[in-house]
Amino acid sequence: MELQGYPFTWERYPGTNKWVEIRLDKAIATSSWMHLFKDARLINLEVSTSDHNPILLVLMVVDGLPRVRKQKFENVWLREPVCKQIVEESWSRYQTASLPDKLQKCIEEVAVWGQEFTGNFRKRIEKCKQVIRSTKGRRDRDASQQYQSATKDLAEIG
Repeated sequence: MELQGYPFTWERYPGTNKWVEIRLDKAIATSSWMHLFKDARLINLEVSTSDHNPILLVLMVVDGLPRVRKQKFENVWLREPVCKQIVEESWSRYQTASLPDKLQKCIEEVAVWGQEFTGNFRKRIEKCKQVIRSTKGRRDRDASQQYQSATKDLAEIG
């Protein structure tokens, strides 16, 4: 299948003079399968902390459907002292409430903070990915430094 996005899926020595990029990862489909799944797309997800970029097989393109997103607890929040502080303050603020009520209030307060924190988190990840995309394939010193810095930052965020 034709790969959409960046043409290479594997790299060695990124951000250096010896940087090598190759398309190793592929998807193969028969013509009868392609006929069944006319809208199928193979997409290079491009940015990875691995030496392989993940590829995504999308069987059908769905536009216009509203996405319902539930707030989920992110493990990275545990690294933030503010999260622990919110839990402790919420727990003591509702100390006379029943256990289910205390838990619900605590969850709500962490979720409000988490939406703001995760939004910032997503922006930081996307910024790193943009730098990585814009410097891929460039071999100049400035691009190498930007690539290495963004890759390091991305690994620390995740």
